[in-house]
Amino acid sequence: MLTKEMLRLGLPELYTHRVRLRQLRAEDYPALERMLSDPLVIRYVNRIRKPVYVRMRRLVAQIKVAGDSLDSLHFAVEWHRGDTRADNGVDASDDTEIAKGFPSSQLLGIASFQQWNEGTGEAKLGYILDRPFWGQGLATEIVEVMLKFGFESLKLRRIEGRCQEDNQASVRVLVKNKLRLLRSIRSYDPSGEVPSVLVFSITQGDYA
Repeated sequence: MLTKEMLRLGLPELYTHRVRLRQLRAEDYPALERMLSDPLVIRYVNRIRKPVYVRMRRLVAQIKVAGDSLDSLHFAVEWHRGDTRADNGVDASDDTEIAKGFPSSQLLGIASFQQWNEGTGEAKLGYILDRPFWGQGLATEIVEVMLKFGFESLKLRRIEGRCQEDNQASVRVLVKNKLRLLRSIRSYDPSGEVPSVLVFSITQGDYA
């Protein structure tokens, strides 16, 4: 079981068939800021009614603070391009057509366990992909390997995933990975422009 104290030395690398998840580093932030400056990318990330730049700066600051304290675990997502060092049972030697034309070090997105509580064994799962990588099944792979890490390495008891009601792509990703819809959190915005949030969950027992 990995503890917060152990992870102060660094996060492990995780692999799917196409991507590597590694610790988010300071040099990743310019690319992260560019990615989150895309109105379509940040559209589903938070619900505050502010200009895109303000939302981006606020989100990046939150990521930095929570990551430094290990209240959240933030992974950068990139192509692994034939790296065979995977320690989670995935053969990382296959190249794919989808990765061709992109540098292996390019930031594709981030994946996170937010509000990680060691005492209760709970965390919230989050992920963001840059727009060129939407619709290619990457989010499903990323969520799968994050659940494996959460339940098998962190020994979490419950993982929660949230998405806006109109983000049907994320709904499909969570359902594919066996998360169950628990409830809907309605917005109190009188304009009706801020969507409700769907709360999904999976327990250790469901995963096993």
